[in-house]
Amino acid sequence: MPIFDQGYQHWNGHLSGHAWRWLAIARHGVRIGLRGRIFRLALLFSFLPAIGLAVALCVWGLIERQSDFVAPIVQLLVSAHFLGPDVVSDPRHYRIEVWTLCYNMFFSFELFLSMILVVLVGPNLISQDLRFNALPLYLSRPLRRIDYLAGKLGVIAAFLGLAIIVPCLFTYALGLLFSLDLTIIRDTYSLLLASVAYGLVIIASSGMLILALSCLSRSSRWVALFWLCLWIISGSASAILEGLHQWQQSESFRQQAAAERVPATKDRAVRMRQQKTRRGERQALRDKIEAMQLESSKTDWRPLLSYTANLSRIGRQLLGTDECVRKLGDLQPAEMRTQFLANWSGPQYPWSWSAGVLVGLFGLSASILSFSVRSLDRLR
Repeated sequence: MPIFDQGYQHWNGHLSGHAWRWLAIARHGVRIGLRGRIFRLALLFSFLPAIGLAVALCVWGLIERQSDFVAPIVQLLVSAHFLGPDVVSDPRHYRIEVWTLCYNMFFSFELFLSMILVVLVGPNLISQDLRFNALPLYLSRPLRRIDYLAGKLGVIAAFLGLAIIVPCLFTYALGLLFSLDLTIIRDTYSLLLASVAYGLVIIASSGMLILALSCLSRSSRWVALFWLCLWIISGSASAILEGLHQWQQSESFRQQAAAERVPATKDRAVRMRQQKTRRGERQALRDKIEAMQLESSKTDWRPLLSYTANLSRIGRQLLGTDECVRKLGDLQPAEMRTQFLANWSGPQYPWSWSAGVLVGLFGLSASILSFSVRSLDRLR
């Protein structure tokens, strides 16, 4: 076997500053992630909510300009009781409320798709380095542990930022173009800042959590299973407990109403009056149950069990969704107001509860990452 003598060769490249050394790890991770066909398809599919948001904001811009092109759409929205006559007559006055609901729906769908993107790209980030014993090679370079972790987190940030933050900026610009009103910047710039801040919360929380799970096992399949359990099982448990709680409340109201019901009579005229009264009682019972569930949601702790529900609660607080829903609910007819609030309002418990859960998970993830990488840092 021939052996070639390789002498010293001077390197003429440009040495970047220490602050940007994490970027090399992030770029490499992004290139590796984009090689997967399934991940590329999932990334493209994650842009569908952004398309829906862009269409909604563009249509609303035409509604503000009283364009005849969207007149059939306006009639459809009014007949579906999504837009009230007051909103249609003065759409600019309710601009921020409609934009907030549109962005809230975008984040509701995008949060689900973001969890899929994380499970496709995240499990391999550290577990693969553990499996091939690559961490000592990383740390033998002029690279600190914080640079290594920042580079891995940068991979998650790049993909989630492309799916969440970039569409927010792009759709906001489209909304401005179709509105042709400079006052929209004054009214909605806070919504744009809140959307970007919420996107950063999702990136930081989910990125640190998947990295912490990734360093717990050398098998990326186990890491993906851990993530799915945290995401799906926690959400299912929270939904089951909430459903049981609401069923118990509604059942108690039904039993109370049944106990107060007047027995049926054989007189046809009296029986017709009783049936009419019972229909009104059933409607009043439904309204009472929905109002009671809205009130009880202010102290309901069950959504805290779901990881995505905690993220959603923070997002609604940042966007101001609940306040906008209440303002639009006041425009609804009295008989439909309770149902409107029940359909559009989310959990009403203090947002600080969810913030505490997410901060706790973030601190736990940071501790796991610091301990796991420190244990393999043999050069210190």
